[in-house]
Amino acid sequence: MAIVKVNIILRWRSLIAVLLLLFLCSCSLWKPSHNNGHSLTFSPSLVDVRVVKHVMGETIVPAHPQRVAVLVHALLEPTFALGVTPIAAPKDAVSDLERLVGKLRGIEDVGLESPNLEKLLRLKPDLILGLSSHQDIYPLLSHIAPTVLGTFNPMAPWKGFLAFTADALGKTQSAQQLMNNYYARLAKLRASISQRLLTKVVSVAELRSDGIFLPEAASFEGEIFKDAGIQRPPNQLLYSETSKRMRLGGRYAFLRIPEELLSEIDGDILFLVTEDLMSRQNLNLELQKLKASLLWSKLKVVQHNSVHEVGFYWRGMGPISANRVIDDLYRYLLHVSPSSSN
Repeated sequence: MAIVKVNIILRWRSLIAVLLLLFLCSCSLWKPSHNNGHSLTFSPSLVDVRVVKHVMGETIVPAHPQRVAVLVHALLEPTFALGVTPIAAPKDAVSDLERLVGKLRGIEDVGLESPNLEKLLRLKPDLILGLSSHQDIYPLLSHIAPTVLGTFNPMAPWKGFLAFTADALGKTQSAQQLMNNYYARLAKLRASISQRLLTKVVSVAELRSDGIFLPEAASFEGEIFKDAGIQRPPNQLLYSETSKRMRLGGRYAFLRIPEELLSEIDGDILFLVTEDLMSRQNLNLELQKLKASLLWSKLKVVQHNSVHEVGFYWRGMGPISANRVIDDLYRYLLHVSPSSSN
């Protein structure tokens, strides 16, 4: 009981501290100016602004935001791909992006499940990007800085995140250029794939420390495969209650496959995502264990030597990862180097 009381007291103190900081911050938004040297007046700083529509209504945002805070994985890669390095984002999301683009500096960790409001306030962002899962704290976020919240589009998840981010940042033309390049590369891929290959069923599975997982319908690679005209197995075109819950946070859902149902990952071609947060040693052990399985050897895709190991970017969140996936499609389906596909 004593521990519960202490936790309640700490939560109230934290909330009071945040509210006080918000009050002080709101006061500081008004700058004093002298009128003919006689009287003191207050006026807001004048900046170029735009109006952005989002799930919470309409919000006035800077036309060219300079200090952007990103609250979820799904919006970090699009933000960076559009030429903006945020000042704040979840640490895990930054780590994933660094695996794609190299070391990033100056991005503060603001937490993942529950953003650190006090830290956000101290960082003084001029725009905050979040998802509908942040509706409960939207009033607090919008007192820190203009805040826009996106939603998960089940028909086009990562492209929906890119479009939302581009609208919020005023970068719609840049986003269109990224998508034009994406579709051009896939059109070239389709034109080069033989009719025989178009009829093949291509499966994707991910090897993790806790088992084998299949991506569901609203998956990153599923969207790319659909645009490329590549067929997937029926069991990878489903939704589950898990995916409905995961969509709120902008993450993609996967179904765990028990070892006795390993045949579920079979196909004419299998892309096996083998780069997880496991250490390389643990990953090699899991791979050895998987390949030593009798059920693995019975898969037709294994017997036909059509398994391709690919990287973590197959569970990406934006156009940078998408292009890495397309590189692999050229490499393993057409046997050409990615550089020749651009």
